[in-house]
Amino acid sequence: MKYWLGVIVLALVGGAIAQPPPQMAAQWQQFREEHKYHFQLRETFLKLGELEKKGGPTALTKEQAKKLLALFQPLTKKEKLTADEAKDALKKIRSILTADQMNALQRIQLPRMGRPGGGPGMGGGPQGGPGGPSSGGPGGGPGSGPRFDPAQMRNFNPLSLVVKVDPNSPAAEWAKRRAQRIKEVLSLLEKKAK
Repeated sequence: MKYWLGVIVLALVGGAIAQPPPQMAAQWQQFREEHKYHFQLRETFLKLGELEKKGGPTALTKEQAKKLLALFQPLTKKEKLTADEAKDALKKIRSILTADQMNALQRIQLPRMGRPGGGPGMGGGPQGGPGGPSSGGPGGGPGSGPRFDPAQMRNFNPLSLVVKVDPNSPAAEWAKRRAQRIKEVLSLLEKKAK
């Protein structure tokens, strides 16, 4: 399971440099559709961090930050998250934010994360796809690592801080940066909640 988590981490990073085989692309599209609330939750969480960094009239209030922390902290301690749990979390976020804040979130463009190994092309945005041949990711060529197995990654938790990735995996560095981004957003919320 841990090895497959490393594989999905690569898949979640973003767009591929090379197109995956048609069957892989179809599996990836189906996986993204089945986990659309997971991807939306991840994107919303990261955008909340950007909203808070930006400040101004749409910045979070102290009370909002407290409520969001109460929602997110338990999620970071779970390895798995069902679609219903992700959908419920999104509804709770919307109930905490104002209409102006929700509109501001829609306008935020998330910074892209580099592909494992330091190269460009594996974005952190919502339009991700499987890794290309050089990434060792799910769309990789012969000898580059295992193929993406959606059954192994069912109900992944995009906010989990408890999932362990093999340090020798191609996804280890990306997983480290991912955890840092989650902790950064939590830190911003904690600071505002004081």
